[in-house]
Amino acid sequence: MTGIATILHRSTLAALVGTRTFDRGEACFAEGRVLATRSGRGELRGTVRPKEHGRPPYAVRIWVRAEGFAVECSCPMGEQQQFCKHAVAVALAHLSQPRRAEAPNIHDRLHAVDHGRLVDALLARASDTPALHAMLLSICDDLDE
Repeated sequence: MTGIATILHRSTLAALVGTRTFDRGEACFAEGRVLATRSGRGELRGTVRPKEHGRPPYAVRIWVRAEGFAVECSCPMGEQQQFCKHAVAVALAHLSQPRRAEAPNIHDRLHAVDHGRLVDALLARASDTPALHAMLLSICDDLDE
């Protein structure tokens, strides 16, 4: 299974959750309400402090499945398995952390693969992974600008 940071990006997140939820999650992150994040193979967990005093912190889990992302949060929206602002905040906190040095050099590996094989492999994977499909479309849109 792939590490979640390999496929989770700001543009993917924004495309998945929509502007309103993304903006609210970005504000939650900017306010410093993300207390902790930890990632494992294909999974990201975090804790978010609620705005309302006296409430327990929200527990967030985001993981990769064959059909795309899955999410859990202890907030009402997250309990309905919807991508909430707390999940966005945890993802943004994770993305803001520096990458580990032991990660393989993806730049060199991608450049070493034949262009046609790379495109075919990405399209094949994207046909089974809606999140990857959305991310590739977003990248194409960004490059067309």
